[in-house]
Order: sequence, then C-alpha cells, then structure tokens
Amino acid sequence: MKRILVLFCTALLLTACHNASQDPVIKGYRIQQVGGLGLSANGVTADMVLKLDVDNPSNASYTLEALHADVYRNGENGRFAEVTLPQSASIAPRSNQSVDIPLQVLLLRPLSLLAGGEEMLDLSQYVADLDLTVRKGSLKKRIQKERVPLKDLQHLLSSPQTPETE
Repeated sequence: MKRILVLFCTALLLTACHNASQDPVIKGYRIQQVGGLGLSANGVTADMVLKLDVDNPSNASYTLEALHADVYRNGENGRFAEVTLPQSASIAPRSNQSVDIPLQVLLLRPLSLLAGGEEMLDLSQYVADLDLTVRKGSLKKRIQKERVPLKDLQHLLSSPQTPETE
C-alpha cells in the first residue's frame, strides 16, 4: 500500500510540475509611452514604458526585480545612454499577456540623435552591457552580459535560463 501511495504522490508531483521547467518566451516588444522628459547635469532623462508580449507556459511567476544597462553605439567610445528599472514587473504563471516594464532612461548625448538622423534610430547600431535580476518563484537569477547587440535582446531574454538559489 505504501508503494502505491508513493507512486501516486510521485505521479501527482510530476503532473503538477509538467510545465515548471519551461521559461517565458518574449514574442515581441515596443515602446508604449514616453514621458517625464527632463534635463539633468548628465543629459536628458525620460520615463518610458516598454510593453513586452510574453507567453509563460510555466507554473511559476517571474519578476524582473532589477535592471541596469549601459548602451553604446557601435564603434564609439563612451556610453550613449543608461537604462534602469525604477520598480519591479511581474509575469503571471500560465499566461499569454502584455507586461508593462517601466524604464528610466538617461541619454548622455541627446544632440547626437538630432545630428545623426534616422541612422541613429537603427537598433543594429547599438550594443549594451546588461545587468538584470529575475526571480522565478523563490529562486533568483542574475544575468550579466557585455556588448549584447540591442537587436538580439529579444532572443537573449527568451533563451532558457536556469534560476539559481539566493
């Protein structure tokens, strides 16, 4: 009888955790809102909302807890912009949703946007040093990458990540 009970409990746990190992997939993203423009001693600041279209097949919720990115234009020395996350954002379990990610952006050389024209808006021209912390349930993972092309961020964030314990 004990063996049957252990087998039943094991089958129940495996069924409950069936999708637990699958990470969310980012299907798309866009800037939803730009506001709070201001001048600082270092450049121009702006508050933005990045809208992520996410499919989370897992039974776990995910929370983006921290983000810091230094953005560089290819072939140039010095940072172009700095991006931070002022508050966390969560992805619900077993969901297909759009998630608002609040961002604070500091453009360190804002006049180069005007002088460079449309070429300055081409994401393939930029790379970022990325430092982000993601929580999956009670597990936390810190991801640090250098010189990631901005056009590849969607792929990087959608690739399977195995969270580490705190």
